[in-house]
Amino acid sequence: MATQDDEKAFSILEQAVHMAQKSLEKRKQFQPFLILLNDAGEIELYENEVKDSAESYALLEETLNGRIKEGDVDVMVLAVDTLIPERFVKDVPAGIRLHLEEKSQAEKKISARYLYVPYELCRAGEGDLFVRLHTPISVGFPAEYIVR
Repeated sequence: MATQDDEKAFSILEQAVHMAQKSLEKRKQFQPFLILLNDAGEIELYENEVKDSAESYALLEETLNGRIKEGDVDVMVLAVDTLIPERFVKDVPAGIRLHLEEKSQAEKKISARYLYVPYELCRAGEGDLFVRLHTPISVGFPAEYIVR
């Protein structure tokens, strides 16, 4: 069962990174977004048009809290474009921060993770902008949303 749970979380994380990467290539930034996997195995995507990142994030947290109360959220990833704290990385400060929580981990003391994915915006000559992703950094902490 743990392997299936890991695969579900990995799949959602992969989708979130891909979505952030595509937005970065188009706009050089991305707005916060929320991806949920519900108990029925359906993926739910939540975004908004609020330009201020902190305000947008707060609205997504409200949405998340409402969905958590319904009791059917299996995996959640809340993504934001951020500067990675210096104690984790010095060379590439820009990062995609993915806040991951899973129902299967709720009983554990360290049941949530921030996954920081450092990135660089690059261009080869006159070509299109592309995003170079670096090795992710995982930071564990007690869950904030999916708690029992």
